[in-house]
Amino acid sequence: MSRVGLISCVSKKQSTAAQAKDLYCSALFTKSREYVQQRCDSWFILSAKYGLLEPNEFIEPYEETLNAKSAKERFQWADDVWSSLRSRIHPGDDIVVLAGERYRERLVPLISAHGCRVDLPMQGLGIGRQLQWLSNQQSQPHRQRDVERLYQALHCLETSIDGMRLLSACTGSQGWPCRGVYLFFEPGEVRRGSVESRVVRVGTHGVSRGSKATLWNRLRTHRGSNDGLGNHRGSVFRLHVGAAMSAANPRIGVPTWGIGSSADAQTRAAEQNLERLVSRHIGAMHVLWLAVDDEAGPTSDRAYIERNLIGLLVGKSGPVDTPADNWLGLFSPNVRIRDSGLWNLDFLEYRYDSDFLDVLDEYVLITTKKRPQPSNSIAPQGWSQAEA
Repeated sequence: MSRVGLISCVSKKQSTAAQAKDLYCSALFTKSREYVQQRCDSWFILSAKYGLLEPNEFIEPYEETLNAKSAKERFQWADDVWSSLRSRIHPGDDIVVLAGERYRERLVPLISAHGCRVDLPMQGLGIGRQLQWLSNQQSQPHRQRDVERLYQALHCLETSIDGMRLLSACTGSQGWPCRGVYLFFEPGEVRRGSVESRVVRVGTHGVSRGSKATLWNRLRTHRGSNDGLGNHRGSVFRLHVGAAMSAANPRIGVPTWGIGSSADAQTRAAEQNLERLVSRHIGAMHVLWLAVDDEAGPTSDRAYIERNLIGLLVGKSGPVDTPADNWLGLFSPNVRIRDSGLWNLDFLEYRYDSDFLDVLDEYVLITTKKRPQPSNSIAPQGWSQAEA
């Protein structure tokens, strides 16, 4: 099985004839070329004038775009490209397409029907966010590999415990471990170019020494009470969701939201409508969890896994999987939520250690009862003293 890249031509070109890989000179093309050169076994250029181009083909500059062509002309262009491409790819190949809708509309179905897997990692992103995404990939070339490994581990976990749990349907009698790490998945949020659900929040509890908090108590606080209400002053997750809802629709906002660590009955009554809306939104999310039942404290394995998970998903270079354009978090007043694609604020720039995936894999086996709970920490010694 091969990985093949397809990138589209751009309007900005050299003024004289050149090899196709050098003719196009925009930042978007340059970053796209670097991406497929590093991650694909072979790659080609989708040219509005010349069709499918080998990178080393020598061509003249031109002024032609698919945007100016009729649907019939675009479909004929795609059929011509497919005639050249089909002999170069095989069923089971992974085809990465970095191109706009006009280039993909007919070509992608032809590739899929050929038995190839199509990856559209920048689908739905504007030019600015495409450049940001590509820059993020270049800054950490092994990070994509680690993210794929993470989601493979989560898939194994999900299938071994008979699926994620819908938070609104969760109860305390479902056999939750005493302590653990949890991951939330939000309706409509999928990984770019995939149907796989995207992690939108990572959390744990009991990272203060002597804490008696349990996994279920933390999840219940986020979910809200059985009557559909809840207390955003006890759940920063609820606070952030409510703030984003209020920003998206100011008519439902209340001026006391997020003010103070407690509130009187009158204030709480005025906040009930928004609390119910928050409960409904969070309750529609699904949750996965890892049973990490070690002692409470800041150096627990739970703290180690939480920080590294967030650092892998976001990190200093930004998220690998960006949110959908209509993600509620994009209305958040907090820029860190908007930029990260997570309902988290802490550890967003944590420098993750890829070795944590070995620890996570072990806790997947522990959660699925294939390994016993360890008697001692299995995180690397001294991890909490490492530079974050």
